[in-house]
Amino acid sequence: MKMIDVEPEPLSPSGMAFEKAALSYDLEATNLMVSRWLRERIWKRLSQLFNPGQRVLEIGCGTGEDAVWLAQHGIQVLASDASPAMLEQAQEKAHKAGVADLITFQQLDLTDALMWNLPEHTFDGAYSNFGALNCIGDWRSLGLELERIIRPGGNLGFGLMGRLCAWEIVWSLLHLDMGKAGRRWSGKSLANIHHVRFPVYYPTPKRFGRQLGGAFTRQFLMGVGVFLPPSELYVAVGSRPRLSRWLHLLEKLGSTLPGLRVIGDHYWIEFKRI
Repeated sequence: MKMIDVEPEPLSPSGMAFEKAALSYDLEATNLMVSRWLRERIWKRLSQLFNPGQRVLEIGCGTGEDAVWLAQHGIQVLASDASPAMLEQAQEKAHKAGVADLITFQQLDLTDALMWNLPEHTFDGAYSNFGALNCIGDWRSLGLELERIIRPGGNLGFGLMGRLCAWEIVWSLLHLDMGKAGRRWSGKSLANIHHVRFPVYYPTPKRFGRQLGGAFTRQFLMGVGVFLPPSELYVAVGSRPRLSRWLHLLEKLGSTLPGLRVIGDHYWIEFKRI
């Protein structure tokens, strides 16, 4: 395990929010049953994108759950995050899992991807899970940097929050919370995590792909959290085992269907570097 020694980046508002959330993040999100089910759906996709011996970049690694899983399958990961506290949690997790030699950690600021200064064409692919890319509202700089550092033929997979979340709309309307029901529709809202407010952006798959740039071709799209609920309802739904199991089954059967794949809490979109 290696932590690249660079001058610490000043934290953006979203980075500060997750800096405060780092110590409790796994307890409040990662380790909950519904969260595990959704993550396993992503792991199945990652296993088809990357092969043992390859080197990939993770953008927004959080506490390192995905990086550790990939390393356990023989894949080298440069795990990046804006939050030093998240990186510390991820380092500890990698050490406990016995895969520290396959993961390098580095603080990278999503808002300034062109300043990452990573070596050209040194990665076989890249991925980002569960909404890290929603913390920026323009993905063109990210696309230019990924074009530079990803080898031709490399695979990329990204999990982003979309503009239409059926669960959020229906639940909010049932509770007469009209503001929350439509908060994503404009493409931007304000999040509040650990008393830190920051903007969150919701690109459509088409817009995200267009801004990523012409060096990438879209290969696959599925919904994540179409039938299973968004994070604020993980506990409420997870406490009902029979309901949860049915929703889990529907998620596996229906999340790739046209129409349904864009109404989940997130969507998972894959590209190939030309």
